[in-house]
Amino acid sequence: MHIDGNAVRIVAQDTRSSFASYDRAILDAARLSMTMLEANALSEVPARDSQIALRAIHESTGHLISARGSMVKLVGHLNAVKRRSDQAPMNVGCPGPTPLGSLQDEVSQAEPAFG
Repeated sequence: MHIDGNAVRIVAQDTRSSFASYDRAILDAARLSMTMLEANALSEVPARDSQIALRAIHESTGHLISARGSMVKLVGHLNAVKRRSDQAPMNVGCPGPTPLGSLQDEVSQAEPAFG
């Protein structure tokens, strides 16, 4: 089967970008969890209310992680299609070297929410 070589490269780049976006969103959700816990320690929010907020954050983070897992399955499918095409020899790399690599600078520059 024929697949345009430029299309393969564009899809690969957009896939890497999507992984980085999911990873940033998951990192932001983790930061939000920490911020909520810090805010609760400094406030008099009833435990029931803070529990509702933390559970909602946890649930939305779970959805992000599940969506990222779907992307992993997508990459496997795309690779299988490419292997059956005339672009099989093309090496576009995997989504990486690690999607979290782009976050390292952000993490080191992040300031604590409270302090």
